[in-house]
Amino acid sequence: MEWVCLCCTPLTGRRELFWQSALSPVCRDCRLLLVQARSLAESVTVPSPRLVDLVGELTSLAEASVFHQSARLRLGSFRRVCAVVAPTIDDQWPDRPSGLPALDVAAARRWGVFPSPDPGTVAVILSAAAPALHSGYHRDRLLRESAQRRRRGHTLTVPPQHVPNAGRYLPKRPPSPPKTAPILAGFNRDDARRLLWLTTHLAHQVKRHGIRPDHVPALLPAPGEDGLPDPAVWRTRWHFAIALHMLLTHVHDGATSSARACHAFGTTDDDASLLLDGIRLGRGIHDLDAARLTDAVDALVDGGLVDYQRRRDTLRPVTRLPRLPLAAGRLPEIDGHPGHDLALTWIWTRLTHGPAFTSPRPFIADRHVRAFDAAIDPETRLTLAETGQQLLADADVTTIPTTHATWAPVTRRYG
Repeated sequence: MEWVCLCCTPLTGRRELFWQSALSPVCRDCRLLLVQARSLAESVTVPSPRLVDLVGELTSLAEASVFHQSARLRLGSFRRVCAVVAPTIDDQWPDRPSGLPALDVAAARRWGVFPSPDPGTVAVILSAAAPALHSGYHRDRLLRESAQRRRRGHTLTVPPQHVPNAGRYLPKRPPSPPKTAPILAGFNRDDARRLLWLTTHLAHQVKRHGIRPDHVPALLPAPGEDGLPDPAVWRTRWHFAIALHMLLTHVHDGATSSARACHAFGTTDDDASLLLDGIRLGRGIHDLDAARLTDAVDALVDGGLVDYQRRRDTLRPVTRLPRLPLAAGRLPEIDGHPGHDLALTWIWTRLTHGPAFTSPRPFIADRHVRAFDAAIDPETRLTLAETGQQLLADADVTTIPTTHATWAPVTRRYG
C-alpha cells in the first residue's frame, strides 16, 4: 500500500514505502497529510502542528535507529504500543487531541507488519499513543486498558476478516535465542545485529546516492584525506575496502565473496582478519569497524562517487608511457626500476587510490613509488597527473557514439 503526497507526487513521482515504516503519515517536505495512492482526487489536508512535531520526532528516531540501539528499542516499543491500540481504538478511546482526521475503524484493525493502510487513521493512532513515547506509565496504562477492552470484545466492532492475524503483532514473551549456528569467536549477538543494521544502512545509501561496488577504491580513504594514506595503515584500509566491496555487492546482487572483491581490485584473496571473517560468515562486525565503514561511505559520497573500477580497467592495459614534454632525466631510476615504469605506477596509485601491488607492476614496491614521488620536481608531478587524466579521458572518448562525437573535435596533447 503506497502513500503519496498530493503536492509532491504529481511533480516528483515519489511513492515511498519508507513513509509507512517510519510511521510518517505526513509529508516531510510539504507538511501535508499523505493519502493512499488510489486517492489522488482527495482534497489537501493540513495536519495540526502537534501531529507534525510528533511525526518529525518519529522520523528522527527511525533515522537514528540505523546506528543506535537505544533509538531502535524506543521506536520498536512505540510501534508495539500502536499495534496494541489499533485493534481496540474507537471514537471514545483512547483520549487524543482535537483537529485530527476521521478515524477509519476497519483500516485501524488492519495494522500488521506495516501500519494501517489509511494515513489519516495512522495519524489518529499515533496521536492517541503519543504519551507512551515519553512515559512508561502511559505506555503501561495503554497496554493494560487495551487488554481489558479486548477481553470485553471491543475488537468485534469490525468483521473478523478485517483483522489479519492481529494477535501476531501484540507484545509476546521474547523468543528464545536460536540454537543453530554458534556465534563466531570474537563476536557476540550485538555484533551480529550491528552487521544486519550496517547492511540496511548501505541499502539506504544505495537507494539515495546510487553507490556501487565499483566506487570503492583499493584503500578506503579517511574523511578529509588526500591521496594515499600512510603505509602504516595500508593493511587495515585494504581490509576495510574488501569488506565494503563485499557488503555493497551483497546489497546489489545478494551474493558476495572476498575473492570477488580482491579480483576487482586486481589481486588474489590471500588476506584474513577478524573483520573479513565476520562478514564472510555473516557473524557480525565490531562497533568501531562499522563506524569506520560508514565514515568511509560518507567520504566517498562527498567526493562525488568516482568510478574507481573503470579507472582500474582503463589503466591496467597501459604498458607504455605516452610521450611527455620532459627530458628523460626528469624521471629518475629507483633501485634498478626504470623511470617510465615508476611513472606509470605513480599514475596508478594517484588515480585509482590503490597500492602498487594491485597495479600491472606488482613487483614495484610502494616504498619505491614514494621515493620516486619525493625525487621528482613539481612540474614533472603535474605533467604526470595530467597524463593520467588524459588516459582516462581518451578511454571515455572511445565510448562516445560517433553521432555524438562529430560536434566536438578531440585534441591529443601527446603522440
